[in-house]
Amino acid sequence: MTIRLLFVLSLCVSTAFAQRDDAIKDLTKARQYASTQDYEDALESLNDALEEDETFVDVYLFKADIFKILGQGDSALAQYEKARNYDPPYYLDLFQGRLLFELERYQEAIHFLESYLNHPRANKRYFDEIERKIESAQFAEKAASQLFPYEPINLGPGVNTNQLEYFPSISADGRTLVFTHRKLEGPKLDEDFWFSRRDSSGAEWSQAQILPGRLNTRGNEGAQSINAFGDVIFFAACDRPDGRGSCDIYASFLEKDGQWSKALNLGPAINTGLWESQPSISPDGRTLYFVRGRSGDDSKMDIYQSEYKEGRWTKAIKVPGLINTPVQETSPYIHFDNEHLYFSSNGHPGMGDLDFFVSKKQADGTWGEPLNLGKPINTPFQEFSLIVAPDGRTGFFSSDALEDGYGKLDLYQFELPPPARALPIAYLKGKVIDKESRQSLQAKLEFRDLLDSNRVINGSTNRSGRFYAVLPAQAEYGLSVAKPGYLFYSRNFALGQQQKESALDLLVELTPLKSGQSVILENIFFATDSYDLDKRSNNEIQELIHFLKLNPSLRVSIEGHTDTEGSAEYNKTLSENRAKAVFNALLAAGISKTRLEYKGFGSKQPIASNDTESGRAQNRRTEMRIL
Repeated sequence: MTIRLLFVLSLCVSTAFAQRDDAIKDLTKARQYASTQDYEDALESLNDALEEDETFVDVYLFKADIFKILGQGDSALAQYEKARNYDPPYYLDLFQGRLLFELERYQEAIHFLESYLNHPRANKRYFDEIERKIESAQFAEKAASQLFPYEPINLGPGVNTNQLEYFPSISADGRTLVFTHRKLEGPKLDEDFWFSRRDSSGAEWSQAQILPGRLNTRGNEGAQSINAFGDVIFFAACDRPDGRGSCDIYASFLEKDGQWSKALNLGPAINTGLWESQPSISPDGRTLYFVRGRSGDDSKMDIYQSEYKEGRWTKAIKVPGLINTPVQETSPYIHFDNEHLYFSSNGHPGMGDLDFFVSKKQADGTWGEPLNLGKPINTPFQEFSLIVAPDGRTGFFSSDALEDGYGKLDLYQFELPPPARALPIAYLKGKVIDKESRQSLQAKLEFRDLLDSNRVINGSTNRSGRFYAVLPAQAEYGLSVAKPGYLFYSRNFALGQQQKESALDLLVELTPLKSGQSVILENIFFATDSYDLDKRSNNEIQELIHFLKLNPSLRVSIEGHTDTEGSAEYNKTLSENRAKAVFNALLAAGISKTRLEYKGFGSKQPIASNDTESGRAQNRRTEMRIL
């Protein structure tokens, strides 16, 4: 009996080892199938392995991996649950917590992630990731109860094809969309830039065409950013003969014949031996934002910026403030208001892998606490390449996850939730000329918000004397132009939301300096029947000081004028006191008294009829006269 029992036990052990050997062979076979993406045969081999040994935990874990690759999260979770019946490894808590987060089962995810953190064998290299994911799960659970309306609209067959369309950018007038198009089949497989124009109704996009000229090449042209006025494109290109690293940032310029120029490498201030990509140019053309990392797959890439000063780019630095984290920030987009920066990140609390965020520029020039755009815009998966239209509320992005796509990645638009919106902008253009010769002039311009002295937009004309400006709408601005040898120019205007067809078109006529000439100081303001300078006048006073310092040999007279309301004596005194207020402000700023005088003319020198309110408003003015 004893010998026979030992024989039976020996047979059982031998059979068990044979079963495990066969199961290991099936697992090895499954791994070979999976390496060639033959997942159906891989799953069949794994099922064979479990028939040999249903306690084989590694098989359940590998089946879960394959189901995750196939996008079958619930099936993957079922394999984890089965593995728990057979002495699973401690790190299954980490795997299951990650998967539950992707499945938006946040409380369960937190349970398993915290369980892993508390295990004595837990690997500390994962602690930062787990703590971020727990924080994100807590955020996501709260965000799920604060849903915003979300109805993405496909841009249609004019833009989208059955291939890839992604990384859009848009001009300041909202009419020209540029994007990256990539074919995955046929003779030309590289990335190129295409463009589409919105029709006059603003509803449809025209049939997209490849950008003409020498910008596109046989190589890849990646993420791009068209400047506000549609005549410069900044973009990324890789492995070029003049490149400094794997990918560099280049610029191409729209030439007079409508062709785009050969690309220009932006040089060592921006490009290094690392990977630079995804540029976004500010509306004034003076700040370039982009991404830098060790490669395009770097999990720790950051957003950088470089300033254009005195004809060259400054050495790039990380954007100051709260945007960058120890992990990944990508696809930056600076809005036309120059105050809202949109980007993707997995380093701030969010819904998943990469979420859309927006940060607002602070008074000190740094970027504030990022705002997650919330659910359902953000998902447990990757969101990237968001841009926002000039209206501040329409977003454009690429996706292959929506049901109405034409195939692969398509471009969509949607309405941003109110907390994430930028300021709507208005588009204006103009020209600076010599008033007498009518010749074009190059000059510096300054736009100031009359109610917010901190909001200053500097600009300049091109060689043809033309200028363009993008300014936050629904505001009142003062424009100042100063050029040596010319009379100070000043005017104020209110901006609505002009599009290109109705853009405010300014003709700035600069008068050569001569004795006796005068200019109306459009941005000097007083309250009714008062000679106390309104705070909105501060900007004009500063520009007037700058003008006098620019032309140190000038002597000027500050002259006040009124309408005919009130007595002649009253108006004479009021106009003189108003002129004196400006005179005193210039003295206080250090302008020599020998260069200044002031006079009040009351209502004696009207420039318009006093029979209408608009005429009387023109007559109530302060002038500067060259002595």
